[in-house]
Amino acid sequence: SEAELLGLSDVAFATVAQAPGASLVLLDALRQLREEALGQRIQRRRLSRADLSFDDAAEAASASAAPVVTLTEASSRQVVEIKVQGFVGTIMMCNDAKRNAFSTDVCDQMREGIRRCCAAGVRVIVLRARPGVKVWSAGHDIRDFKRIDGSAAQTGSSKFQDPLSREDSFVQLLAEMTRIQVPLLGCVEGSVWGAATDICACCDCLVGTPTASFAITPAKIGLPYNASGMSHFVQVMPLHVVKWMFFSGEPISAEEALRVGFLNEVVPAEQLTEKIEDMALIIASRAPLVVSLLKKQILCIASTPNMAPEVFEELHEMRRQTWNSNDMEEGIQAFFSKRKPVFRGD
Repeated sequence: SEAELLGLSDVAFATVAQAPGASLVLLDALRQLREEALGQRIQRRRLSRADLSFDDAAEAASASAAPVVTLTEASSRQVVEIKVQGFVGTIMMCNDAKRNAFSTDVCDQMREGIRRCCAAGVRVIVLRARPGVKVWSAGHDIRDFKRIDGSAAQTGSSKFQDPLSREDSFVQLLAEMTRIQVPLLGCVEGSVWGAATDICACCDCLVGTPTASFAITPAKIGLPYNASGMSHFVQVMPLHVVKWMFFSGEPISAEEALRVGFLNEVVPAEQLTEKIEDMALIIASRAPLVVSLLKKQILCIASTPNMAPEVFEELHEMRRQTWNSNDMEEGIQAFFSKRKPVFRGD
């Protein structure tokens, strides 16, 4: 009944949103009914900000007025925090001890966070690390790489399996990020290494501080990056910049990332949270069905065309030879030994 709907807490309503058959249109209508009946008219936190019109402000979701709902429970294994405030979801990496490396736990919890935020009815999701970090993420956790006989990456002796197969938790996280209907905003402070740069490339918009830097490093450790991962970079950066970043493994600065269009904006660290919140609130105030449509259309237009089967097979065979190579073994062992690898091309 209407009375029961209005009596639900935000957390309870988020549970209702996960019910089978709950379409986006139905959920949007229920939320509007709930907000209007409860008198929760949406207003901008600061109506006088110079970059927002009065009309924008009057229709935006108010971060200060809406309650913050934490969707994660405190746990020693909790490496991601998930919060929802109004129509804005925030997923914060908090595995500081491992420099937010994308381990299986981190990837699985981030995928769950995306799903929970979407089930709670958010219109935009912010992805970030804790404020003040020196390393935003150290990249893919190499300890999770699998060998054919199941032995550990660091101590095993058999050849490696495909390190970026469809079953890999990191690959599944990237797929989840590109599949969701709401925009994903990246909020970057500190250095971003390896596969974490791919996470940034899959964000719909990206804001960083002057200390941000980005390096994609498969050539430094002998790792055969896959074509689908590389396509994320080709979609958002000039081709020659992508080539240099992959061939060299050298980082680019925030200033350079802004110049080539990888970053939307660079702001001082003390303004980063406010800036990303403003951007999130602007998007949250727009027509959600239209925003979802626009995101889907842009991704479809920008996507690289499907490869011919013979090309795919050729690339897969080249990748297979690489992950079975002595060079990949050397790169992995050099990484764990904290020394420079010596690659021989075999």
